[in-house]
Parts: sequence; C-alpha cells; structure tokens
Amino acid sequence: MKLLGYLLTVMLLTYPTLASNLKILSTPDGGTHPEPCALTCSGVSSYNHGYWHNYSFGKVSKGIDYSGCGFVSSPVVTVTLSGNWEGKCPAIFIGRDYVTKSGFYVQARAVDNRIAQDMVDSQCDVYWSAFGYNC
Repeated sequence: MKLLGYLLTVMLLTYPTLASNLKILSTPDGGTHPEPCALTCSGVSSYNHGYWHNYSFGKVSKGIDYSGCGFVSSPVVTVTLSGNWEGKCPAIFIGRDYVTKSGFYVQARAVDNRIAQDMVDSQCDVYWSAFGYNC
C-alpha cells in the first residue's frame, strides 16, 4: 500500500512537467491540431554549416532543414541572425511561400549589396524557432 501511495505521489508531482502548455493560435496554412500535438523545435544553423547562396543582386539565402522536428504541416517560424562582434549581419526575412513542414529558406537583403561570402566572413548564424504540430 505504501508503494502505491509513493507511485501516486510521484505521478502527481511529475504530471505538470509532462503536460504541454504550448498554445498555437494560428498557423501559416490556417489549420489547427489537438493541443497535445503542439511542438516547439529550435536550432542554430552555423555560418559554416550549409551554404549561404547569392540569391540575386544584394540578396543572399540559406536553406534550413528541420525535418527532424517531425512537423505534419508548416509551422510558425521565427528567425534572427547573430554574428561576430565586428560582423555586419543584415536584417532577414522568411518568405511565406518558403516555409514547409520540413524546412524553410531565409533571405537577407542589405543596402550594401551583401554577398554570400560576407555572411561567412561576418559569421552570421541563423537562430530559429518553429512552433507547430507533430500529429
């Protein structure tokens, strides 16, 4: 009986840490899923992992793969760049058409005609967070 009481106490104490408090109010495709399926997945794509590509004049892009997150539809994605102290990482954006359930492309535009090598020289890492559903 003591063992049963102990197990119930442990379950009651750990249950709040197992429950998801993540609420997603809207997604790019307008769909919603059950709240227990909500998932946060995040990562960093280092400046020297993958490649920055010259996209067009003054624009560069980089593909980010988050297929390991297991999203079943396109998640809500936020990104930011971080570089070395002397680097000049420009503002970035994600095109709505470039977010899928397995990854996205980030694009950077700069007034000083940034090229892919500048992003590497400035050590511009992409920090990302994605909020979506895995069921």
